[in-house]
Amino acid sequence: MEPDEVADAIGVVLVGRLPHGANVGAYAVRTADGVDAVLKVGVDDAGESPLVAALRARGYPIPAVLSSGSAGGIAYELVELVDGAPMDQPTFGQLPAVERLIACQRDLGLGPGDWVEHMVASITDGCDGYCELAAMRAHSDETRALLDRLQQIAGERDDIDVPTGGAVHYDFSPYNVLVRGDDVAGVVDWDGARLGDSSFDLVTLAFYTYDYAVRDALLETAGAQTSPGALELYAAHLVLRQVDWSVRHDPSSIEWFMGIGDALLGSTAQIRRAGA
Repeated sequence: MEPDEVADAIGVVLVGRLPHGANVGAYAVRTADGVDAVLKVGVDDAGESPLVAALRARGYPIPAVLSSGSAGGIAYELVELVDGAPMDQPTFGQLPAVERLIACQRDLGLGPGDWVEHMVASITDGCDGYCELAAMRAHSDETRALLDRLQQIAGERDDIDVPTGGAVHYDFSPYNVLVRGDDVAGVVDWDGARLGDSSFDLVTLAFYTYDYAVRDALLETAGAQTSPGALELYAAHLVLRQVDWSVRHDPSSIEWFMGIGDALLGSTAQIRRAGA
């Protein structure tokens, strides 16, 4: 069933596809009463998870789910359209708002997660659909050497002690953080969220921040709230995840993200050494 057919089945008009949806299609739509909204098709679990519900209860800016269900065997969600634009690149002026968000994600009271085990296994064993190891092993001597380096980091950081009861968005990139000036208007795409160390989201944002002064400020905040060694493990996961995706889907970006990843790994290693 095509997205326009899903839209027609639930009584909304498809306006166009929204950018940057890697796994779940997101479309601008208009409801019968003229309200602009976002239609997400192909979601794994339509409806609100306990993690998202707990964040919403704290006042976290997550777009409201207007309706959810299945149309023609395709799971969908119709969600509020946020009045904001993707962050693109974080600025110093936006960092206080980002830090308040991460503070709100901590200690949800939903119990501990298997966070460290998951982080290590994602690098040593890979994951289904991302952090895949075979493509990096096969692509080039450089990607094989990088994979060896990342797996060594994972093996050396498997005993870190970090908070595991917070919310981790898991894809806290600038595309998923919607802003109005220095304020955060909303954070979207919570499909992959899980319990763990919320500092991971700061490292994710740092990875995709190309102003290194802003990036280092994000890492400094993250390092003050978790084990310094954790930042290096999180960086290793993110580098593997992005470079593997580039190898399989966008080879022209491999060299760029290997360079960005090397810089991030160097900075997180420096933070670990300073905290030792």
